[in-house]
Amino acid sequence: MTKPSSRGRPRQYDPEQALDAALGEFRRRGYSATSLDHLSEATKMARPSLYAAFGNKFDIYHKAIGQYADRSVARRQQLLFAEPSLKKGIAEYFALIVETYTPDEDGPLGCAILSVISGEAAADPAIRAELASALERTDTRFRDRLDIARAGGEIATDTDTRAVADMLAALQHSLALRARAGTGRAELNRIANATIALIFKTIAPGTKD
Repeated sequence: MTKPSSRGRPRQYDPEQALDAALGEFRRRGYSATSLDHLSEATKMARPSLYAAFGNKFDIYHKAIGQYADRSVARRQQLLFAEPSLKKGIAEYFALIVETYTPDEDGPLGCAILSVISGEAAADPAIRAELASALERTDTRFRDRLDIARAGGEIATDTDTRAVADMLAALQHSLALRARAGTGRAELNRIANATIALIFKTIAPGTKD
């Protein structure tokens, strides 16, 4: 009698949890300082198993940041596009950004993309492309929302939405850097709120007529 074929050994790890753990190491240590040994210890997976499951170090980061982005983008999109008031949506967006960049239990982590790989972007084309893609997504998100607000008369009709989107993106990048340096949540919120108020003062309807 022929024995039924084996289906193989069941997977002993949770891919989502493993990628979360890996991203935590990258955020705490930075990309260059994170070794496969660090990732192996964090994920509780042997190095051969880690490589077989996710690939090399960059592959692991790329997959981890993809999972992170899938979770975070929907919430950010909702804050910007579901909220009828542009100013309120922008304020809530940046409140979430500050909270994300400064989790109390993990210390000053900053942005999972900007704060982790920006130092390697000049020397590594794959990392540079990853960073450029992230920056473009942020720019586009702000620009699309501002275009909607301009069409609806919420901001001045001659507002350069690309320039304002660039300013908002630059604010987000600055918050990431300051958070990485250890600036507290209260100060980051103060910087964000002051910058938003100044931007909206210049683009309010009637200010450029």
